[in-house]
Amino acid sequence: MALLDLEGTLGLVREAVAEGPACPLWIVTRQGVSVGMADPLGSAEQASIWGLGRVVGLEHSERWGGLVDLPAVLDDRTGARLARVFAGIGDEDQLAVRPHGIFVRRLVPAPLNDRPAPRDWTPAGTVLVTGGVGGVGAHVARWLARRGADHLVLTSRRGEDSPGAARLAAELRESGTEVTVAACDVADRAALAALVTSLAEAGTPIRSVMHAAGIAPLVPLTETDAGVLADTLAAKVA
Repeated sequence: MALLDLEGTLGLVREAVAEGPACPLWIVTRQGVSVGMADPLGSAEQASIWGLGRVVGLEHSERWGGLVDLPAVLDDRTGARLARVFAGIGDEDQLAVRPHGIFVRRLVPAPLNDRPAPRDWTPAGTVLVTGGVGGVGAHVARWLARRGADHLVLTSRRGEDSPGAARLAAELRESGTEVTVAACDVADRAALAALVTSLAEAGTPIRSVMHAAGIAPLVPLTETDAGVLADTLAAKVA
């Protein structure tokens, strides 16, 4: 079985959607998700296809079948289970077929039972917040300041020239936190390395990182080409 990469999957999905409703569209990956500690991920790229698949399901529900992940080794039992998935298991649209059964995706609470609550985390030293002056990054920076962060380094492509950067920095400094707003595209490896080095040489090495950088182009899936996909993945994934 040949595995498509993320770009190849996007191309086939766009073609399938353009043809209009015909049959449910299923996206099949291999070792792209984990069903437990003994089931490690086999491919980061196959995992990223699950993110794409959820977008397909939201934008084109009329065509959507679902996502199904297969194990490394395919046998007759796996094939039979895959056929059962394609036939429909209730309303499930995110499943994994494994040698010991079919699994569905769930988000459930992890009860403490008699165990003590986890220790609260307090940021110490310098915390780097990528995309730190954007919408999500600003909320993260305020939270870190309330938690007692000593030094926040907020990055963005435009640095101090970013809209709202000066106001946010002033707000954070009022809480007693030292703030540095740096112009740095985290998709630029050399620029990021230079920032990390300069902070270490200044005696304020990075102790923690909150990654909030990214772009979200407001284009439908049918207009998302390889260039848009690459730009979107550069800061958030690569």
